[in-house]
Amino acid sequence: MSSEQLQRLLLATQIASQQHFGVTLKFLPVEEIPISTFFLQIPDDRRKQAQDAIFDFKTGKGDVGRLNKDFAEGLKEWSAPLPEIEQFARPYIGELKEHNFDALGTALAKLQLNRIEHWKNIKALDGDSIIDTSPYNEFTMWVALGYGDIPFEVVITNQPLVSVEYVHPAVHTAIRGGYSNGVTTYNKLSHYGTMSIWSTFAFTTDDAWVKEMRDGESYSAEDAATFAGISMAHEIGHQLFHYGHPLNHSACIMNPISLFSYRAWAEKLSAKDCPVGSNPAMQPGAARLAF
Repeated sequence: MSSEQLQRLLLATQIASQQHFGVTLKFLPVEEIPISTFFLQIPDDRRKQAQDAIFDFKTGKGDVGRLNKDFAEGLKEWSAPLPEIEQFARPYIGELKEHNFDALGTALAKLQLNRIEHWKNIKALDGDSIIDTSPYNEFTMWVALGYGDIPFEVVITNQPLVSVEYVHPAVHTAIRGGYSNGVTTYNKLSHYGTMSIWSTFAFTTDDAWVKEMRDGESYSAEDAATFAGISMAHEIGHQLFHYGHPLNHSACIMNPISLFSYRAWAEKLSAKDCPVGSNPAMQPGAARLAF
């Protein structure tokens, strides 16, 4: 994004955060850092821990049985009950024969593995795949960043976070084929011990497969920045208040976007119809963050 787009993104985040959380955000001037330099901050022990948690879909050496089991166990720790998660996932996985976390975890793991193949075919600006041998797409590596010397509360990247891991399963991430819009994670240098990481890729790409899941739209530069900013406020809710995900409550900004229909998602938001405390997931401290 251009400097103008980034300012529009931050303004949209400020407005949405004020509307939905009643907080006033102020941002310091934007600093730009190469991703290669950024990733050098990850301590060796945390880098190894992050690597050990990665399901290796790039070479096909991942352990599917372990993934199914870990998906089931991870979903149990969500701030949403099983029926709500099933309802959110049903349009994409169909009706399960058994209604338990084991069946749900297996179905979502399978969906994520199938759909991540699409991401391998998307080209970056240099003409190569957006998923290569570098670790920059790996969710767990971004989670590990805060254990280094990262003096920021918010990190915005054009790098797509597309991966599969044995930890932190999320129903909306699985539906998108392993794509995470962002993550709230630990940061030892930040004021509240957390930072929001947000990717702009799905807002700016014109890849045909992503556009199909975006209701066929190509966003203007202004719309891409605005929708990225509104939805980044979702991450601010995790960061500052540790809200969970009130699944299937379309008025709630903390209800995750299932695919990439950001316009339709934003148009349904209503702070009046989803006040703080109106849902168990909208209670401060409802979520376990990915530390």
